[in-house]
Amino acid sequence: MRTRGLRLGIALAIAASSTLLAQTTEQTLYVSVLDKANHPVTGLGVSDFVVKEDGVAREVLRAGRTADPIDLAVLVDNSQAIQQYVNDVRKAVGSFMTHMAGEQSASVALIGMADRPTGLQDYTSSVAVLQKASTKIFAQPGAGTVFQDSINDALKGFKARPNPRKAIVVITTEGTDFSNVHYQRTLENLAGSGVALHVLVITNRSNEAFRDEQARDRAYVFDQGTSQTGGRRQDLLSSMALAPGLDQVAEDLASQYKVVYARPGELIPPKAGPEIAVKRPDTTARGTLVRPVTPIA
Repeated sequence: MRTRGLRLGIALAIAASSTLLAQTTEQTLYVSVLDKANHPVTGLGVSDFVVKEDGVAREVLRAGRTADPIDLAVLVDNSQAIQQYVNDVRKAVGSFMTHMAGEQSASVALIGMADRPTGLQDYTSSVAVLQKASTKIFAQPGAGTVFQDSINDALKGFKARPNPRKAIVVITTEGTDFSNVHYQRTLENLAGSGVALHVLVITNRSNEAFRDEQARDRAYVFDQGTSQTGGRRQDLLSSMALAPGLDQVAEDLASQYKVVYARPGELIPPKAGPEIAVKRPDTTARGTLVRPVTPIA
């Protein structure tokens, strides 16, 4: 009886292992790889990438430059704070949106962040329509910025779009945020969205970003939201630096890799998002994990 019980236990263990193995799933990352000069690195393949979850290496199955289309939400600060920058902002944003639509076949939406999230243009790949939409960017007198609200509004909008490759690009100034959504909820929603966040901040060296709790919360989302979702943050000393800054974002997105790796079936899911690295020296990699569509609280 003891031997028979032992055999039964071994059989059950093997069956359980086989079930877990059968549940192995493929996970997808969209990855940006930059050299020490902050330029995209080309020519990488499966053997160049290292993916880890909770410190455990995963098998990289496929890797190559992606041709997948991208949905792009451009959030622009059109509050009173951009009054002195509005011409540079309008020109840079218009050039960026039309480039993304024309050269990368992106579907682009433009959202204003003054007082409340306001759709200036719904998703489109029309260069002519996006060029016209950029002329709607004006500084609204007396209006404040609602960055957190706008981020969450854009994330909800993505729920109706099945495209797995998504990004938010924010163009804003420093200062207080007048949103209703708490910064921790924003970070939680970003983490579960599969959307990369890129933020370009026109600074004025006045320490406005730290003058009150709301401003500090927004600065924290700038920092953590970009790093945790595979995006980039750029602090610009002048509005004239906005155009080249957006050019870098466009170059970054145009050169991304699609990396597919295997996640074994496990009873306990990974505690943190995947870590992505490249074996070549003097390179950095940032990855955005494709997430299943789930409702936002």
